[in-house]
Amino acid sequence: MDIGIIYNSFAHKRLLPEEKELRDTGIAIGKHLIKLGHNVQYFDMDTPQDIEMLCASKIEVAFDASERIRGDSRGEAYSAALLEFLGIPHTRTSAFHIALGINKIRIKHILAYHGIATPRFQVFSNEDERLRPDMKFPLFVKGVATENSIGIDEHSLVSNRRQLKDKVSQINTDLRQPALVEEFIGGREFAVAILPGKVNRTMPLLEIEYDALPPNKRYLDYSAKWVVHSDWYQKTTPVHPENLTDAEISHINDTAMKCFTCLGLDSYARVDMRFNGHTLYVLEINQNPSIGEDGSGFVRTALDFGLDYTAMINALLQNAILGAV
Repeated sequence: MDIGIIYNSFAHKRLLPEEKELRDTGIAIGKHLIKLGHNVQYFDMDTPQDIEMLCASKIEVAFDASERIRGDSRGEAYSAALLEFLGIPHTRTSAFHIALGINKIRIKHILAYHGIATPRFQVFSNEDERLRPDMKFPLFVKGVATENSIGIDEHSLVSNRRQLKDKVSQINTDLRQPALVEEFIGGREFAVAILPGKVNRTMPLLEIEYDALPPNKRYLDYSAKWVVHSDWYQKTTPVHPENLTDAEISHINDTAMKCFTCLGLDSYARVDMRFNGHTLYVLEINQNPSIGEDGSGFVRTALDFGLDYTAMINALLQNAILGAV
C-alpha cells in the first residue's frame, strides 16, 4: 500500500524537546510501515513544496503525525482537513473534532452535559478579573488551548491571589490566550489509553505516582514531560496501579470510554483523570497522545496490551482504513 507520513520536520527553527519527539515519531512510523511491506512517502507540513506534493500525490492512506504548521498548533486540524478535502483516509480523528478539542473550555462544557465531572473552573482574559467566591485555593493555572504541558511550570499551582495574578499574566502574555484556572484536585492520577478499531478498547491503566514529590509539586509540568534529566521527570514515572478494586477499575475505564464516545472520537486517544477517593475528575482528553518509539505512555500501555511498536502502528493504520470503508 502507498502510505503518506504527514509530519513536522521543524527545519525552520531550533528544536524544543517536544518538537524533536514529534519529528522523530513521524520518521519512526515510516520505518515500521516499511517493515510491514508498505511504500512510504514523507510530507513535511513545515514545507510548502511538500504540501503541494501531497495534493498531487496518489497515496492511498495517510498516517498523520503532524501537530503544527509553521509552529501553529491549530495546524493539527488543518492537516487533517486538507487530507479530508483530498479524500485521503488518515489515522487521526476528524478535523472537526480535532478543532473542537483544542479549546479546553468547549470540552468541559460537553463533558458536563454528559454528566462527567471535571474540576470547577474560571477563565481569565486578564489578571485583574475577580476570582469567583466558589473558587477556593489551591488553584491550577494553564492556557485554555495549549498542549504538551506548554506553560505549565513550578508556578502553575497557586495558593494566593498574588500568585494567581502573576501566573494569569504570564499565560496571557507569553501564550497570548486566556488562562484556564481550575480547582486543584488531589488524589491519585490515572491515564487511560484507548485503542480504536471495530471495537474501541481501553488498554491497561497507568498511574502517575507523586509520592517522591512535595505536595505543591504533585502534577506534570513541562519539565516532567520533556526534560529527561530534571528531578520532576525522574520522579513521575508511570506505574501499574495497585490497590484498586475491580469496580474502581471499571469506573475509570468506563468514564474514559464515555469521554471518547460523547466527543465523537474515532482514533487513538488518552484520558487523564484524578480520583480523590469519592469523585473521579477528568483532567484532560488528549486526542493525539505521544506515540514516540522511545517509550511514551501510550506505547508502553500498548505493549502491556500485547502489541509491540510495529503491531501498534499497524493497528492504527488498519483503523484508518476501516474508517474509509
